Amino acid sequence: MTPLPDEDMPGLRWRTLRAGEAASVHALHQAVLAGTPSGMVRPDPLSHFERHIADHGCILGCFADEDLVAYGVLGVRSPTAHHLAELLELSPADAARTCVLDGAATRPAWRGLSLHVTLIAERLALAHSMGLTMVTATVAPENMRSLRGLLRENFSIHGYALVYGGLPRLLVRHDTAAPLPRWETVLSVPPADHAGHLKALAQGLRGFDSRKDEENRWFIDYGRPL
Repeated sequence: MTPLPDEDMPGLRWRTLRAGEAASVHALHQAVLAGTPSGMVRPDPLSHFERHIADHGCILGCFADEDLVAYGVLGVRSPTAHHLAELLELSPADAARTCVLDGAATRPAWRGLSLHVTLIAERLALAHSMGLTMVTATVAPENMRSLRGLLRENFSIHGYALVYGGLPRLLVRHDTAAPLPRWETVLSVPPADHAGHLKALAQGLRGFDSRKDEENRWFIDYGRPL
């Protein structure tokens, strides 16, 4: 893969990882996991990264000199991609063009440079180049950093499920082949209000934006496309 543009972040290089580099991704994953509250990030074994480099998709890495400082997994022919298509009740045609953003992390010292958001955008572009225009992901309701990044890139919340051995997750998707909808807000849900997410989704609403109120509290806006 040709290195991605880095005009806004000089000194950083982006490329897909090659065979033999899974261990460095796993090491970064474990380092980030150690400093993250339990349940916020799914613990992935080394084999998860080996499989995605080999035949389940690809992994995009961000390097400072030769050091891996961030990564994002794109699942294509993976069990998670197939499972999310089922959970989201996608049609066979939509399932055939489905992929999944299946994990990302940034080294703490490199946070604040929007690398996480860049990883989302670049994986969307990579998926689109493969004809995979139904992009899915899961995110812990309380993981506002990841949830905000996904909503900013035009994902919307379409489901809630216990996955990965019982972890609660919001199910999000973005059809990059469809026009972007305009939304009408119906109600707002605090991120940690799991029952509120379920109630909104049961009403046929979709989560589409995040915001803070006058007391600096986060809310997820649910509504309908106009």
